[in-house]
Amino acid sequence: MAKLIVVCGATGGLGGSVARRMLTDGWKVRAITRNKESAGAKALLEAGAELASANYDHVSSLKTAFEGANAIFGVTNFFEYMFDNGAKAAEEKETQQIVNIATAANSIPTLEHLILHTLPSAEKLAGPKYAVPHMDSKDKAADKIKAELPDLAKKTTFLWLGMFASNFWAFPMMIPTELPNSTGSHVYLQPIPASTPIYYAGDTETNTGAFVSAILAKPHISTPAKYAFVYTEQGPFSEYLQAWKDATGKRATFVQISRAEYEDLWGKEIGGELAMMLESFAMESDWGKAHKGHVITAKDLGIAEGELVGVKDTLIREKHRL
Repeated sequence: MAKLIVVCGATGGLGGSVARRMLTDGWKVRAITRNKESAGAKALLEAGAELASANYDHVSSLKTAFEGANAIFGVTNFFEYMFDNGAKAAEEKETQQIVNIATAANSIPTLEHLILHTLPSAEKLAGPKYAVPHMDSKDKAADKIKAELPDLAKKTTFLWLGMFASNFWAFPMMIPTELPNSTGSHVYLQPIPASTPIYYAGDTETNTGAFVSAILAKPHISTPAKYAFVYTEQGPFSEYLQAWKDATGKRATFVQISRAEYEDLWGKEIGGELAMMLESFAMESDWGKAHKGHVITAKDLGIAEGELVGVKDTLIREKHRL
């Protein structure tokens, strides 16, 4: 009999990747979505998934959605919460929602594996001055789960993802800006040096599912409480821009500006959040610094190199969005 995975956020980029891949792998998929009438939900239904809803703020709702699950994939949406109530409130809400998912999962007797999307703590990497709410919220939840739900932690994997290729069409501040009257020249205004080494997750709508498939297939490697790190490459920030230039054939120059200037351009809330994130990367390039011996990669999981899609290949395929 096929095993059941319950996928939170199943119509989003990460959850959708997991749902599609696990259907392909022959798993039963229960897709958690707020809108069962959306195009994404209908596509999953047609592909063979079961649709369900849950409220991440209510453990009882999650318990009902998780009933009978052999595996659960949990993902939350910090930026949605931030736009509603600000970064501090979003940090607290996201931490609690991840803990709620874990608490509900802990009550499911059939559960074999819990996979939660988290991130390394910027504060642990670079110090309190560089705390980043959308990173630290997730790591705080991971720490709480390990401390308060130790038996669940033994069958839990925390999933990190590097910078998304999709940032080039999803976040305005990550899109090169065309200069008026320049015959097509662009500038890439960022608050850190172009030489800053950064991890890139490439095509997260493919790579996330590939990682979750491997994590579930190899629990002896992915547990207990391991941090599975989704990245296809690490290199200077200038290489991220170069991939965009190669895909589009357009001219662009990387220009470093200050955090204050970045916040003036994009606002203190979202501009400040992303500027702090990038600054923490500039301060510490090793994301696994605080979790030595507990971070696993594609190589550890036996994921074939050709199975993951890097930044440049993603941008070439999605050129129509750039």
